[in-house]
Amino acid sequence: MSRYLGIGLLLVACAAALTYEAKHAGLTQDEPSHFAAAYMYWLGEDVLEPSDAPPLTRAISGWVPVILHAPNPRETKYWEKRDAYMVGSEILSRPNTRARRLLFYTRLPFAIFPRLIVFLTWHWARQLFGEPIALALAFCSALEPTILGHGAIINSDVPAAFAALWFAYAVWKYWRNPSVLRIFIVTLAILIAILTKFTLLPLALVGYALALWKGPRLVAAVSIPVILYVGILAASQFQAQPIPPAELSSFGPAGVPHWALPAVNLAARLPWPLQFVRGLLYIGGRMQSEGWTGYMLGHKIDGLTPAYFPFAWALKFPIPLQALTVAGLIALLARIRRRQTSAADKLIWLPPAFFFGTAMLSNYHMGFRHVLPALPFLILGGGFEMERWGRGHAGRAAIALCLAWLAVSSLRFYPHGISYFDEWIGSPSNAWKYLADSNVDWGQDWPDVAEYAKRNRIQTINTFILGFDSPWHYIKEGVSPQPWPSQSSPAGYHFQPQPGVYAVGANLLSGLAYPVGYEDYLDFFQRRVPDGQAGYSVLIYNVQ
Repeated sequence: MSRYLGIGLLLVACAAALTYEAKHAGLTQDEPSHFAAAYMYWLGEDVLEPSDAPPLTRAISGWVPVILHAPNPRETKYWEKRDAYMVGSEILSRPNTRARRLLFYTRLPFAIFPRLIVFLTWHWARQLFGEPIALALAFCSALEPTILGHGAIINSDVPAAFAALWFAYAVWKYWRNPSVLRIFIVTLAILIAILTKFTLLPLALVGYALALWKGPRLVAAVSIPVILYVGILAASQFQAQPIPPAELSSFGPAGVPHWALPAVNLAARLPWPLQFVRGLLYIGGRMQSEGWTGYMLGHKIDGLTPAYFPFAWALKFPIPLQALTVAGLIALLARIRRRQTSAADKLIWLPPAFFFGTAMLSNYHMGFRHVLPALPFLILGGGFEMERWGRGHAGRAAIALCLAWLAVSSLRFYPHGISYFDEWIGSPSNAWKYLADSNVDWGQDWPDVAEYAKRNRIQTINTFILGFDSPWHYIKEGVSPQPWPSQSSPAGYHFQPQPGVYAVGANLLSGLAYPVGYEDYLDFFQRRVPDGQAGYSVLIYNVQ
């Protein structure tokens, strides 16, 4: 039992940290949509748009508003438009404490996934490197700020990271000892991955090809497609129908290669969950279009920007973990030169190469969280070099230094891991000059704005904060949202503040969320050093 004590204590600490974080954070940008979609799923009316909330997101959390008797989505004023964002926002923004409790309890099921990542990192590393290194790597996973920060909100990024890690581990076990049982475990891991994140669908092709190559081939050829199909139907409550012509004609524009369309047309004869198909088409269509406008180094970015995710990795992945990753890569190159690589090398290093490679070639520039599935692998990869360090006194001292540095760097931001930036940028108040969107500001810091106003006895606080959260949950009176520029505003118009205290979120301070031509609308604040900050995404300015 003693060998489980360390990981047990670490998991208990993670649970406590995630519970507090779920209680503390304000409503983030995508949570209203995921909340509404999950709620409607459990009400048996999964009809809201967009359809991008994966089936697992719907299934694991939508029961909470049902048993808590949340307001019926049909009674919201946005129901006729079937707008998931506005329906969820209206329910979660009602001015009472019940709405905050509803959000908190709906978040709690998602807190299991960071703990599963910590446990699986430890479990796999224990078989590769031994108990001490495994516990050190589990500690790194528990304190990785992006995993921790996004781990207690209604979102699919951390669940996707666990699903990808479990898939790789299941394949590693299967590769070492192929059997029918392990084919079923790999298939279950594939199913969970697909249900967790639409962009993990390529894992089905990878797993199927590996199973056919390694065998038993007949079992794999038959069981994998059948289990995946039935699992998708079950996750969608068996609400299925043949794919309508309108959706079927969208597969080509959504990125399905021309040569694969005949197979798609054949599969379309089977009944499929319509929301699942629409979710795939929605994500695929956005990936084929111009995508979402991003922000890097003071400018909006569109289209292909390969440097975005490596740049985000340099600023949002803790420096000690960067050092371990680089050391692990150097150790990998040495093993390649000596022809000593194993299946573990491939299954630990190829996934982050895939996730970063596809992200760099995409038009998704909304945040480092989009490569979150790569992070547990980068931590595990550092274990190859950490194992060598652990053989000597100097190496063990280096490991202790890395862990201590990580703890200080991560915990100084807690519970604001969403806004974490490492020491390369200097002061955290500089973060908006480098990146924006969910890298810094996802609307999560309204509770800290309220606490700042209360602590400093501010009677009226003027706000420029983007998001769906309602300030009146936290500040009963004395909050004044400020106007945005409109199409009727003069070109190049800049906001001229009156005397008072202003709370300015990073997404508006950077100009990311403003229309083209008005990026410098808040030029007055951009040129000033802030007088304070609320959390790490909202800067405070005292205008005399």
